[in-house]
Amino acid sequence: MAPLKSASRCTLAFALAVAGIIPASPRSLNPESIPFQVSHSFGLMLIRAEVNGNAAIFILDTGSNHTIISSRFIDVATPPLKNTVASEKGSGLSGRGVFTKASLKVGPLVLRDHPILAMDIKELSKSFGENIDGLLGMDFLNEFETVVVDLKQHRLLLRQ
Repeated sequence: MAPLKSASRCTLAFALAVAGIIPASPRSLNPESIPFQVSHSFGLMLIRAEVNGNAAIFILDTGSNHTIISSRFIDVATPPLKNTVASEKGSGLSGRGVFTKASLKVGPLVLRDHPILAMDIKELSKSFGENIDGLLGMDFLNEFETVVVDLKQHRLLLRQ
């Protein structure tokens, strides 16, 4: 049997990629390495990030279903009471907030228009004795195929 010509091989690869049998563009095998600090008082994982281009410090909170961001980062008009949600479960953070979207940058990774819950979290910073701008919840982590928390090296490894 004669070997496939170059054009035939390209056509075959394209057809397989379209069919989903092989990926059209290979995913990165190397995860992004995001450093974190461990808070002195509670042992929380603190991650430096950006919210809509502004520096922020987040707690990595696998117990929170949603990413929660301080309302000072979000430009939303005071919503009618019927459009707010109450948070009383999960991390223990309670209060009223509003669902909206924000751009999050964690290390080199950018999530545009990521759904978040904006709420006043001044009491959270006060209770931890550290400046906290929000919680990175499971909705953030679920954006990645692989998530590894390296406690020895203080690194969060994320692969899309």
